[in-house]
Amino acid sequence: MTAFGGWVLEGWSRINLFAQGAAEGMAAGSRAMAQEFPFWQHFIRVALVLGAMLGVLVLVLYLWKRSGVLRPQGVSPLIQVLSTHYLAPKKALILVEVGRERLLLASAGDRLSLVASLEPATAVAGAEDPALAPPRKNEKEGG
Repeated sequence: MTAFGGWVLEGWSRINLFAQGAAEGMAAGSRAMAQEFPFWQHFIRVALVLGAMLGVLVLVLYLWKRSGVLRPQGVSPLIQVLSTHYLAPKKALILVEVGRERLLLASAGDRLSLVASLEPATAVAGAEDPALAPPRKNEKEGG
């Protein structure tokens, strides 16, 4: 039994020596690794890759929002702003189409008021519709 006990003690001492040698080797290796590891180069590389990935993500989200993929196709909104004409700072005339009716609104600061209710929109607005034709400059142009 003592031979067996001696063998166990000898085995444990060898394992202990091996563990100590490994620990010393790791400590020496970590000192050498710490000197060789270029921390700032890796940090800058990681920061640049992360910045590029975030930039691509923001660009994709911006383009996705602009493309109108989220809006239902073939459905027009009930209220459409057809035109806006600014008269002064915070003062504007706004031509709005609600359903088939056109409204001319005046915006002044925080107030919005109805100026006129125009006839329903036709297929081609402009030349046929005298209400939307440009004003005449003088009497010689047509009366």
